[in-house]
Amino acid sequence: MKRKIVSSLLLILIATTTVSATLSNQDTIASNILEKAVSFSDRTIQYRPTLLEWGVDQQQTENCGHGIILTPPWTFAQSFTPAQEKLTAVRLRIFKSGAPPAVVHITVSIRDNLTGSDLTTKTIDTSVVRIPKDNWILFDFPDIVLTPGETYFILCSGDGGNDTNAWCWFYDNEDVYLNGEAWVKPDDYSTWSNFTHGGFNPDDFCFKTYFRKPLGGSIPINVEYGGNLWVMFLLERFPSEFLRVYYGMRY
Repeated sequence: MKRKIVSSLLLILIATTTVSATLSNQDTIASNILEKAVSFSDRTIQYRPTLLEWGVDQQQTENCGHGIILTPPWTFAQSFTPAQEKLTAVRLRIFKSGAPPAVVHITVSIRDNLTGSDLTTKTIDTSVVRIPKDNWILFDFPDIVLTPGETYFILCSGDGGNDTNAWCWFYDNEDVYLNGEAWVKPDDYSTWSNFTHGGFNPDDFCFKTYFRKPLGGSIPINVEYGGNLWVMFLLERFPSEFLRVYYGMRY
């Protein structure tokens, strides 16, 4: 444990020194940062300011260990009720079953009516966007304005694969999200309907909606910044905001 603490303090020292060398008239501030980090290393390393994270509005993160297969001609949807006026992106929890084709296009769109037009949409190419076997996948589309309290729908579909080799959307078979529900459309000639409740049929898909991007733009996808790696990322990306927000210092 002592060796780990020493290594952490060395990382802070390196990051702080680098910043102080690039900012004019900041030597005193850099010294104060180092002193504060050494005195309260556990607390300051673990703390993450709210403005530096994605702003979550609605979410459903529970699953029953099953997912719905995203293959044509099927389309699936999850309704939600926003509390915020802005929608900037969504994340869906997607996993791989078997060996899907190398190139699959997964499309996510937002509607205020299941049979209406898309308000915004985003398609990812699985040969370009790396998707681990199981992960929360970001669909960052053009921002739209929503009416809080009204019902909206996240539609999702894939254009490749089969029943045993496909990308799948996690769901829960319990009604855990009270502000929406799962929907299905088998093909272009069918109408939208709810799943039959019971067994392993979906009640709610796994999703997160965002009303705000992190300060300074998107933090790299699928990269977890912990400990001093988080500190160094903040110092490098936006040093002045880091000094003010992260440490609460005035200068």
